[in-house]
Amino acid sequence: MKKSILLISATLATGAAMAQSSVTLYGLADMYLSSQKNPATGLRMSKLDSSGVYESRFGFKGSEDLGGGYKANFQLESGFAMDSGGAPALSFTRQSWVGISGGFGDLRFGKAWSAFDDISGTALAAKNSVLAPNQGAWLSTSYKDAPNNGVYYASPNFGGFSGVVSYGTGENKTAADGAGSITSVHVKYAGGPVFAGVAFQNEKATSNSTAIKFTRVNGSYDFGPAKLLASYGRVAYGADDTKEWTIAADVPLAGGWLLSGGIAQSKGSVTGFVGDPNYTGKLVTTVAPGAPDVKRTGWSVAAFYSLSKRTTLYGGYRANTIKTPGAADQDGSVLGVGMYHLF
Repeated sequence: MKKSILLISATLATGAAMAQSSVTLYGLADMYLSSQKNPATGLRMSKLDSSGVYESRFGFKGSEDLGGGYKANFQLESGFAMDSGGAPALSFTRQSWVGISGGFGDLRFGKAWSAFDDISGTALAAKNSVLAPNQGAWLSTSYKDAPNNGVYYASPNFGGFSGVVSYGTGENKTAADGAGSITSVHVKYAGGPVFAGVAFQNEKATSNSTAIKFTRVNGSYDFGPAKLLASYGRVAYGADDTKEWTIAADVPLAGGWLLSGGIAQSKGSVTGFVGDPNYTGKLVTTVAPGAPDVKRTGWSVAAFYSLSKRTTLYGGYRANTIKTPGAADQDGSVLGVGMYHLF
């Protein structure tokens, strides 16, 4: 009898624990077909590729109710290529963190999206896809979105206001004086039709290197018939900088359609990014001091059609021009159609 009671008690306890815990397998599959003109070479190519709007991915996430309003949480997320089926050896390079949340906010340890990344794409046309006007026009699309070895803290919501601070230690010991770091912060307001956010990110290859500094100010207002989007940004490297802006609109139409388009531009003396073999971020290449600024302009229009809550068709056109003083203009374009499916 005692054994039966103990067995029933253990079973009920296990059931209660399971009811307070959850693990979800999720993912997204995105493919698109496009005709693209490379602005650097002038050559056009047809391309069937993965991740036209969102990066194809799958992952696991879950939480456990600890009582007292606290939860233990985790997330593991891996990207993969739909066109080839390739994946980075099943490494969870998009996200891999564990943390705790409650009335104090949300605390995460590991590899999570930075505070800057939380804001960066919130006011961009065409869902910040390959068809967005800022693609090919902005430099700040190459910021480090998910630093390694990170700590991430999100505050509670205070009447629509909230903030996030994140820090990636880098742990790059190749420099004699220690590792680099990625420091990021944002503050935002979201209430009714209004959204506004300000974000900053400081990236260093090593602790004695010049930092790349990213600034973003985003805002949107939903009028109902249309949502207006605006964004301003700055990329700075020492005395050199490039300023960026975009103005766009999302227009929902009847029957599950969304029309989105806008223009974007950047101008400045920071001309691009080059890789550093000792660092998983980027370093900056700048023009000679006093040289004229490089100007990049882009515009696009895109349409999205929801077949269901999980499946969307999309298509559109983007064009961009790079103007470098003393050199011929470089023109590029993307004409593409695709589909993404959530699971």
